[in-house]
Amino acid sequence: MKLSSKEKIRAAGLMTGTSMDGLDIVIADICLNENVKYKLIGDTFIPYPNNLKQKIRYAVYNPLKDHYKLDDNLGKWYADTLYNYLQSNKINNVELIGSHGQTINHISGKLSLQIGSPHYLAKKLNIPVISDFRTADIDAGGTGAPLMPKIDEWLFRNNDFSVITLNLGGIANVTFLPSDITEDIIGFDTGPGMSLLDETYIRKFDNGFDNNGQIALKGSSDKEIVSKWLKQSYFIQSPPKSTGRDQFGIVWLDKHFKDIDKLNFEDQLATLSFFTAKSVFLGCKKFISNHSVKKLIISGGGAHHACVIQYLNDLFDPIQVVPSNKFDISTDSKEALGFAFFAVANIKEIPGNIPSVTGANKSVILGKMTS
Repeated sequence: MKLSSKEKIRAAGLMTGTSMDGLDIVIADICLNENVKYKLIGDTFIPYPNNLKQKIRYAVYNPLKDHYKLDDNLGKWYADTLYNYLQSNKINNVELIGSHGQTINHISGKLSLQIGSPHYLAKKLNIPVISDFRTADIDAGGTGAPLMPKIDEWLFRNNDFSVITLNLGGIANVTFLPSDITEDIIGFDTGPGMSLLDETYIRKFDNGFDNNGQIALKGSSDKEIVSKWLKQSYFIQSPPKSTGRDQFGIVWLDKHFKDIDKLNFEDQLATLSFFTAKSVFLGCKKFISNHSVKKLIISGGGAHHACVIQYLNDLFDPIQVVPSNKFDISTDSKEALGFAFFAVANIKEIPGNIPSVTGANKSVILGKMTS
């Protein structure tokens, strides 16, 4: 039977996000018809080998260099990693792969470049691969990000009350899902997620991160400094908008570190935690005041950062701040699940962007096939 005609497709979703820490893998049986359903078969996280991680960091902060060799090496690593995972867990009958790749350059509305050549996945596993998900939206006049709002619509939309979803990766992005289905879904990047916290930690220790935000929790945030930072143009700009580490990464930190240089390390991390939380809240404020928003549903690595979550709870009260785990969707692998969904949508010729989110002039099918 032709893959596009099947009601249920077993797909692998691969995601390496702006945190640049490793590969999320999800295997799911997906039904993408009038009733969206899926069954999780397996999921895992595989950290990047340290030498590969360093090369990726270099590529992200030097995107105009020639990275063809890294594109190949990362593609081979994806292929070997997925193959080994499937073999060791005795998972069979995967029919499709959705691979996002590692973003090394994203200029909102102009280009979005991911590395991790899909040819090696297709060759090693003999399975069609859908990749390059953002280009079609950009070609249609959109920002190319965020794409997760379509996944949020499929998984979380509620007719009884409005919901905001938040993905806290390196960059933070939100989706506003109004209960009234005649209203537009809105989604955009609010600004930094974990990126500045991670870079500050690396600045002191060369490697690693503040596990679960335990160091930041010991500090106190300087709210005056955060208020000053929030006057930057990105936070004033209306959506659609998207950003990346080019705006909120090492360059930003080099420029603004003098503001927190005199603070102790715990207070630096607490201040950056509050910056992330407050920029999310300000991005959502308009939707909260105009609608009956009951829940803020969080996913991404930042869902484990206790200090950021504490600030979000304080800022969003009385709205419930809940992890996506409460809806049986892993906080750590929601995006990987999303790209498994997008791969199935591509095969079934179902559009994956939302024009009201990205500013595209039409709905388009996302991704290109490699087989």
